[in-house]
Order: sequence, then structure tokens, then C-alpha cells
Amino acid sequence: MKLSRIVPVIALLAVCSWGSQAFAQIKIATVNAAKVFNEIQETKDLKSKMENDQKTLQQQDLEKKTKLKDLQSARDALKPDAPQYNDANKALMQAAVDYEVWQRIQGADIQRMQKQQMLAIFNKITTTVTEVATQKGLDLVIAEQKPEVPDNLDQITVDQVRLLINQRNVLFSTPNVDISNDVIAAMDAKYKAGK
Repeated sequence: MKLSRIVPVIALLAVCSWGSQAFAQIKIATVNAAKVFNEIQETKDLKSKMENDQKTLQQQDLEKKTKLKDLQSARDALKPDAPQYNDANKALMQAAVDYEVWQRIQGADIQRMQKQQMLAIFNKITTTVTEVATQKGLDLVIAEQKPEVPDNLDQITVDQVRLLINQRNVLFSTPNVDISNDVIAAMDAKYKAGK
């Protein structure tokens, strides 16, 4: 065999050998971000706060609806040709418009706040994943998505089963590569410390 043919083969074997060694040294882990998000104490406290805020909002809504009913009853108690009827009707219409505007503003504020809080928590998750990965000497962390398939398949359609299958992005990993619990513990420790 000629030397000009042997040299490229030797070079290719050397590159393949070096590439396989480099690949074998990459340390990979997984994190189930949805699990982390749902199990950290900050999310639990946030959900509790949101439930309390929702109860307060429902109480305010009830008060505003009661006021509207009272205004309508006061207007309806008058005859349409009475001089005060027009003023009572205007007061009712103004209160109804104010109530509708209040509902829209509250809904928009709640959605804006929820989006900001979710994004802030996700940013904390990615920061903590980076810290935990660095501490463990990891090179790559994959966000594992593992949607739950219901036990009773009669409850879902074929398209829903296909969607659940397609959403799964890690088909196999050993439990020791999942650092989700480490991330949860680190985030809870930071949260408890007030960071």
C-alpha cells in the first residue's frame, strides 16, 4: 500500500480515537424543570399567596356586584317618568362601566404578575442548575420533559397520546444523572436564607 493512502487513514483513526475519548469524558445530567418548579418552596408560597389574593379579589367583586344590585333596585323603585329616575339610571350605568373596567384591569394585572413571577422563578431555576452543574463538574444539563400518560387510555384520543409521546425528550436515563432534587434542595436553601 502506498504511503499517501496510509497517512489519511492513520489521521482519520487518530481523529476518531481522540473524538471518542473526548466524547466519553463529557458529563451529562438531566433536570425536570416542571418538577423543580412545582416542588420548590417558593412556588408553594406563591401559590398560597395567590389563593389569598384571589379570595380578597372575590370579596371585592361581591361587594361591587352588591352595589350594582342596590343601584338597580333603587332605580327600579322609581317610575321611569320620575325626575330622579334619570339620575339613578346614570349612576347605575356609571357603576356598571366602572365594574367592567375594574374586572378587566384586575384580570390584566393578575396575568402580568403571574407571567413575571413564573419567568423570575424559571430564571432562578436556570441559575441554580448552572451552580449545581458547576459544583458537580457537569458539562451538559438536559431539560427533561416527562408528561404523564393517564392510566385509563379511554380518556384521551389517539392524537393526545401521540402528543404525549412526542413531548417526551429523554427516553432513558439512570436515576443518578437526574439532578432535579439537588436543584430543589439548593433553591429551597437559598429561598430560606432570603436570597
